[in-house]
Amino acid sequence: MDLDEIPLEGDIIDVFRDEGIRYLYPPQKDAMDEIFRGNNLVVSIPTASGKSLIAYMAILRAFKRGLKSVYIVPLRALAMEKYDELKRFEKFGMKVALSMGDYDSPSGYLKHYDVVVATSEKMDSILRHDIDYAYEIGVVVADEIHLLGEESRGPTLEMVLTKLKTMNPEIQFIGLSATIKNSDEIASWLEAKSIYSEFRPVPLKLGVYHDSMIRYDDGSEEGIKRDALGIGNLVTKRIEEGGQLLIFVNRRKSAESLASKLQYKVGSRLSKEEKEELEKISSRLMDEEYTIYTEKIAKLLVHGVAFHHAGLSNFQRRLVEDSFKNRLLKVIVATPTLAAGINLPSRTVIVRDLTRYDGFSSVPLPVMEVRQMLGRAGRPKYDRFGEGIIFARSENKAEQYFEMYIKGEIEDIRSKLENEHALRVHTLALIASDMVNHEDEILNFFRNTFYGFKMPVENLEHKIDFILDFLEENEFIERKKLIRATKLGKRVSDLYIDPESAIIFRKCYDEPYDPFCILHTISCSPDMRTVHPKSSELNDLFVVTNMNSIAVDEFDVPSDKFFGAIKTSLILQDWMNEIPQDDIVKKYDIGPGDLHSMVEIADWLLYAFAEIGKVLRYREHRKVEALRMRVKYGVREELLPIVSIRGIGRVRARRLFDYGFDSITKLRNATISELTRIPGIGEKLAREIIKQL
Repeated sequence: MDLDEIPLEGDIIDVFRDEGIRYLYPPQKDAMDEIFRGNNLVVSIPTASGKSLIAYMAILRAFKRGLKSVYIVPLRALAMEKYDELKRFEKFGMKVALSMGDYDSPSGYLKHYDVVVATSEKMDSILRHDIDYAYEIGVVVADEIHLLGEESRGPTLEMVLTKLKTMNPEIQFIGLSATIKNSDEIASWLEAKSIYSEFRPVPLKLGVYHDSMIRYDDGSEEGIKRDALGIGNLVTKRIEEGGQLLIFVNRRKSAESLASKLQYKVGSRLSKEEKEELEKISSRLMDEEYTIYTEKIAKLLVHGVAFHHAGLSNFQRRLVEDSFKNRLLKVIVATPTLAAGINLPSRTVIVRDLTRYDGFSSVPLPVMEVRQMLGRAGRPKYDRFGEGIIFARSENKAEQYFEMYIKGEIEDIRSKLENEHALRVHTLALIASDMVNHEDEILNFFRNTFYGFKMPVENLEHKIDFILDFLEENEFIERKKLIRATKLGKRVSDLYIDPESAIIFRKCYDEPYDPFCILHTISCSPDMRTVHPKSSELNDLFVVTNMNSIAVDEFDVPSDKFFGAIKTSLILQDWMNEIPQDDIVKKYDIGPGDLHSMVEIADWLLYAFAEIGKVLRYREHRKVEALRMRVKYGVREELLPIVSIRGIGRVRARRLFDYGFDSITKLRNATISELTRIPGIGEKLAREIIKQL
């Protein structure tokens, strides 16, 4: 099908032509027929087969008809990627917004945008504050819709889609995924047409590498002598053939270690021009941002290798990804987070590790997750084929992997909505937003979920009764003729926290104000992802426990959570006492990305702690607001007046303070020359500071 056959204006179609797209792939053509009939769609086609184009066509059709669209994604990085791509259409008058985080903000301004790109959690928050926003929407794209079956994100996505289809049956739903076995079931639930295809613009070979031999799914074999690294010779051979490689391992330390071991094998295969470009990128990294990982990555970059995991800062991750997309980096060794939807294909994908630690033991990865990783292989415009290879350390494992991951079927998507935590959070949200006011209305709502489509809702009935009792007993709801949220329940729902978190917060409100006690309390909540305490640290953490005022004891939360919260509190305490970032990440063996994530969640939870405190007449809520600002910016209290100035940050704020600029008034009266004498303050920043003030 030629692009000219799509019923949209030529100047819009030219945007796709400028990217080299001339014709639609067969599944894209099938999708176009349904989109322009206004039908709902669930599309399950391989990576790099054009799912994004299908979504954008639905959005453009809605825009030309005066309708608004929402693009729901699982990850912030993916949201930013889609936002950047959709902004190409702003020249036609389309207004695009990116909405992430800040779960307690009103969403009225979003009604002025034609397209909103949001994570599923943010979309859920928007609907909690203003359920009528559903009536404004014409198209909803649910990217990576297979995550309905994921334990943590799945229930929220399921609830969002159910709310939208319940409130506004006229919405056109577009569900996208590379791997759904039971796509027909999800399509039936959404009253959608199912488009399933194994078509790939770049053919994919799958195989298992063991004992110097790759055995492929098409019956062919390839001999590549195994070296001490296991996959070193395979990597160098593929680079010599002009390819790039993504290698997936299961631990951060493994990613760093393997990347380091591969650097000289890869570096010797780079051209002079590639080395020069990579040296520039390495120098840029050293100049622009210094963390515990900067030097490690900078040294690897010049050899055409990098590692990638959640401990990296946003800047480091983007630099690694962009260098790979520009074909300068030849190898990225990554943990599976990289496989979760980010557009980073490669000619060869190697999955070296097929287990993960679940908190108790090492368990096999699901077939779907491995296929998602292997499916990243094959770059349109660059490769004639892609190959996904699993590495096996023994003959038995090789046979097992071939049967399970190469020949075996992926798992069905199953709802995770029966999880008690999810039911607790989402049942309160339904009541607080006035979507339901009777028990039978709650059950009827759950009958419309994917869970209710697949299972008798009566299986949930006793759980819902238990949760309603829990919510009433803890004063989140009142059950009279109608079920209504209390002022506390409404605030908890709007703040987007687990009701259990509010119960934990209450334990601290009767205690004398103590920053460490509050940090530990919020860290004990189910909404905080605590740092796992090592067994060697427990004695020291026990000593810290005895030295501090603690509102939540070991009997209120699991022991692992309790001591993880102590460790997390120490990290946050060091951060707001201006301990250098590098010292913190070394001391606690975490990554800069971990620290930034921890600070971001603590900022949100301290805000929630203060807001719930206001409802419950907690006297010290203003002190908590100041504590929140200290955690947010990582400074002592005396820097709070100046650290919020744009472009300052914690390090420059301390320097300004030490040079006598300890107030807004003094900064307002400063001259350019006075400010530029301070290390780290250039003329451009000095002018910007004075302009702001």
